[in-house]
Amino acid sequence: MKNNLLLKLTLLLTVITVSGCAVMDKNIPGWTQYRNLDKTNELELASSSTGAGEPVLLIHGFGASSYSWRHVIEPLAQKNRVIAIDLKGFGNSPKPRDDAYSVYEQARLIRNFILENNLKNLHIVGHSYGGGVALAVSIYLSASNPGLQKSLVLIDSVAYPQELPGFVKILATPVLGPLLTYALPNTLQVKNLLQKVYFNDDLIPQEAVDHYAADLGQPDAKYALLTSARQMLPTDLQEFSENYSSLTIPALIIWSREDEIVPLAVGKRLHENLPNSKLVIMSDVGHAVQEEKPSLLLPHLRNFLEAVSHRTAINP
Repeated sequence: MKNNLLLKLTLLLTVITVSGCAVMDKNIPGWTQYRNLDKTNELELASSSTGAGEPVLLIHGFGASSYSWRHVIEPLAQKNRVIAIDLKGFGNSPKPRDDAYSVYEQARLIRNFILENNLKNLHIVGHSYGGGVALAVSIYLSASNPGLQKSLVLIDSVAYPQELPGFVKILATPVLGPLLTYALPNTLQVKNLLQKVYFNDDLIPQEAVDHYAADLGQPDAKYALLTSARQMLPTDLQEFSENYSSLTIPALIIWSREDEIVPLAVGKRLHENLPNSKLVIMSDVGHAVQEEKPSLLLPHLRNFLEAVSHRTAINP
């Protein structure tokens, strides 16, 4: 009964809030300020590594963690070294209260992680918000360390200015966002979010709900979530997107036709702007194919990685 009441309250506030009360943080540094920042990390991101071969770096989306790749890590590790990383503020990575959670800040930390761990012949895979991070990392590397990265995979990725999803608008709304985040049960928040992410809600595993709820219960995890929401789309994102055409590495773009969070139009636009890209459109799956239907994703990932590696081996 209590959960039903809370759910009704959430839905009511959603209707009220989504009308446009979100306040995005406009004071974060833009790309021109970030691209020349230092190459040393002040914090150590949590990560795991398994397998051997050319490294594949997996970058998760907003509100998730490296756990979101659980179905694809071992299959990919049969031929590659697979590294799954937790972004700053998520999973087991540090969650400092420093008000620096933009895509550019995340990309700076990931770039530094790559350099510190001497990752070469690198394939980067990014999902959603993590796709935006992957794009920024790739721009970083193409300018400062050309030849280090072999390919890029983007899955339902943030890339251009767009209408924010309803749940992000709520999180970015002053007073109401923090109120709901701290007042509602973690499992309820996670379940509501996953219902937006999945196409078929019947496929949402309770294990995933419990795992993400536990992540949300970590110290300062909610602070990091709320801050990341306010900094989701940099104010200079349109200007930054002009860099995409300079990325000539092979790119695989995977999108759900039914995506409710980042529309297919974004994927099509990315395909037009990334000069060496292939677009794969999937049906009957939601925003996170790697969680909902990994069997649809894996053949495309494996074939792409193998083709890129084979092509570069022939033409070093």
